[in-house]
Parts: sequence; structure tokens; C-alpha cells
Amino acid sequence: MNNSMRRNFRGDHALIACAEGQDRAVLVQQLSRLGVTSSYFDGRWERVADTPLNLVFFDAEAGRQLNGIEEVIDAVEGPSIALIGSDTPSSVSWVIQRCVCGYLTKPLRRAGILASMIIAYHAYDQRRAREKRVARLEQQVRARQVVCSAAIHLTEQFHVTVNDAFRLMQDISMRRRLSMEDLAAMIVSGEIATSALVADIQLASRPPGSTQDRQGNA
Repeated sequence: MNNSMRRNFRGDHALIACAEGQDRAVLVQQLSRLGVTSSYFDGRWERVADTPLNLVFFDAEAGRQLNGIEEVIDAVEGPSIALIGSDTPSSVSWVIQRCVCGYLTKPLRRAGILASMIIAYHAYDQRRAREKRVARLEQQVRARQVVCSAAIHLTEQFHVTVNDAFRLMQDISMRRRLSMEDLAAMIVSGEIATSALVADIQLASRPPGSTQDRQGNA
């Protein structure tokens, strides 16, 4: 896993779901120093740039009262950072449900904003990497299940052992220039009829160097 930490945010576009006031002013000022453009949401959009949103800051208390705030937070393709001013269980629970990557305590100060962004982006990138790895493993498991189902189908249709079925599938997939997983999916779905595999199985069952093979290679 890549453990490098991002430190340059110039050109990014942040969404701030926070009422006007000192906290928002401090946040916007510091983001501007870092080269980050800010847009605002307080129940309605005030978008100052057409570029995609990379980051969202939201008020953990007042934010819950904004209509559509949860959908707005979830729509941002980037980390979310909560602005917390209360330790009430309901507020903390709502923040956790938003899957935040970091938080800042109110009243906000310039110190800590950059650190929170570095940590948030790092946590977000790690989470995305884990999600991709899990998705890849799940896909591999599903593919193997399909291959096993196809092998069982061949054992029932051609009265061969499971090991022979796997070997036949490997040989047939090579002859047809398909991956074993694609061939298995076609067998299970019926895209390739079992009868259409008879010739392939006969070829795969011939011993290497047989007369037919030598004639076919002549």
C-alpha cells in the first residue's frame, strides 16, 4: 500500500457546508492560502467554480439541519472533514455515519487545517485502495465459483472426474483463445452448448503426438 502523503492541494475545489461566520471565514482564508477554491452549501448552492469537488467540510451540528446535506456530502469524490463543536452522542453518531476522514474542533484556527487535510486525504486514499482490493477479491471468488460450476457441469455431462474436467476446460479455453473464466461463464450460461464441446473434448483427449495431431500440424 502506498504510504506517501499528499501535501500540495493547489487547484483543488472544496465544498464548505457551514453557515457564514468566523469559522467559515478562517477556513476559507486558509484554503485560499493553500490554493484551494471554495464553494458553499447552506441548503442551496453557491458554487464559484465548475471544477469537480475534491473535498468537503461540514458543520456537524448546523449541517444536520440543512436540507439535502447528506446527499451533497456523499456526492463529493473526496474526503470529508467534520467541524465539531459539541460532544453530544447524536452529533458524534451522525458524523460517524458520514464516514468522515478527519475532523476539526470549533472555533476553528488556521493551525491544524493543513494537517487535517493531509490526514483526511491519506485516510481516503487508503480506504479507496482497500475497497478496490476487496472488490477485486470478490470478483475472483465469483469467477472461481463459476469455474467450479462449469467443471461440475462437465463431470455430469461427460462422466469425467473433476480433475479431468478442469484439465479439459484449460485445454478448450486455450484452443478457443478464451480465458478459463470466460469459457466457464459461457458454459454455465448456456452460451456454449455442451454438444458444441464434444469436438474440443475429443481433441483434448488425444495423446500428444497422435497421427491426427501430426496431420493437423502438417
